[in-house]
Amino acid sequence: MSSLLPPNATALEKNVEQLGQRTTQLPVPFVELNRIDQCPMPFLAWLAWDHRVEYWRSDWSQAEKRQAISESKTFNAQRGTRSSMESLISKFATNFQLKAWHEFNPPQAPFTFVVIINELTVSIDQLLQIQTAVEATKSARDDFSISAKVVSSGQFQMTGASHSGETVYLSTL
Repeated sequence: MSSLLPPNATALEKNVEQLGQRTTQLPVPFVELNRIDQCPMPFLAWLAWDHRVEYWRSDWSQAEKRQAISESKTFNAQRGTRSSMESLISKFATNFQLKAWHEFNPPQAPFTFVVIINELTVSIDQLLQIQTAVEATKSARDDFSISAKVVSSGQFQMTGASHSGETVYLSTL
């Protein structure tokens, strides 16, 4: 390949040109990187970013990640609508209700809604997933709350100590 540098180019400029020629010869699978079914697993998160996937979890299986990317076009077309929120919440809870501000008696503040989880119990992790999903989907003007029975567990430990001895008072008189 012929050089585009002038005859008086410095050694640094010539080295940069050689480096540029070598990097253009690297095999980069651009076509495969942009196809959902052919993209290598380590690059799926970048493909999801390119397709505007708002809700992404790194612990999903490969099939779930590819499905989220393939559904992103229709999901983004409906973003902010009731159906888009219901479809995303349905991945985490099977028995739920989405109640808008005008469905309450008396009506609540405009542009508010409540996600009512009717399942017996929901873990804190599930609740956080639902909250993150709704925040990624809802319209920017909307405010929401979640009503659910949450189960949490923890450990309680109690310790104590005692010290006995004499108290000595020092004074300078």
